[in-house]
Amino acid sequence: MDTVLVIPIINVLQSLPAEGVSCVLFAICVIAMLTLLRLFGVNGLYIYNIVAILAANIQVLRGVQFSLSTEPVALGTVVFSTTYLCSDILTEHYGKEIAKRGVWLCFAAQLLMTLLMVVAVGYPPLPSGPLGNGNRESLHLTEQAMLLLFTPSPRLLFASLLAFVVSQLTDIWLFQTLRRLTEQRWLWFRTTFSAIIATVVDTCLFSLLAWRILAPVPVSFSVLIFTYILGTLLTRVFMSLLSSPVIYMSYLSKPLRPLYVR
Repeated sequence: MDTVLVIPIINVLQSLPAEGVSCVLFAICVIAMLTLLRLFGVNGLYIYNIVAILAANIQVLRGVQFSLSTEPVALGTVVFSTTYLCSDILTEHYGKEIAKRGVWLCFAAQLLMTLLMVVAVGYPPLPSGPLGNGNRESLHLTEQAMLLLFTPSPRLLFASLLAFVVSQLTDIWLFQTLRRLTEQRWLWFRTTFSAIIATVVDTCLFSLLAWRILAPVPVSFSVLIFTYILGTLLTRVFMSLLSSPVIYMSYLSKPLRPLYVR
């Protein structure tokens, strides 16, 4: 009964190809981002970026089979890619410093979320033995799921946080630099180029740290390049190309008055 509204939606989505679900997810991200911008200004974009980062880090734990890939691909790419778009919108409308503040808010949110969930899974497990009722069985399943989802790897956490900060700051700096050099023209070029470069930085830095430098058993450079870097990079570059129309739409979604406190 509790899932009567959710299960039909999930069933409809699962009847679609994985690429179709990705399109739905991207549309939801764009609508949410622009709506939050309209309602809450800068704070709305801060909210979006924080939620998107947290959601992407959970989604990445699930693999999905896409038609163009022979191997399952980790989720999180669609949602994470929109964070660069969000930073570009912040830079375009409110300036570089406001956008950089958003990056550090996301960084703090990731650390806090990790700490809170580590403490949560640190509670003593339920006693083993016969299950008294369905509710107790559900609690055991939830306990195991939380343990699986929220027990972080320090190696992956460090690589992820460092790559996130470096790539986001690169995106903001490059977008602002191009904005000045083009005298605030070529918005489509600034958005696409800065996002693609930031995506390359994030993918290469994270993969190099996680699977070569910090890995207990480093993968070969060929596996690193063709599996971990190129395996996700093309999708993320494609997502960057979809960002240009959205940043033009952000001009229609700006609130009439700036809704933030300096």
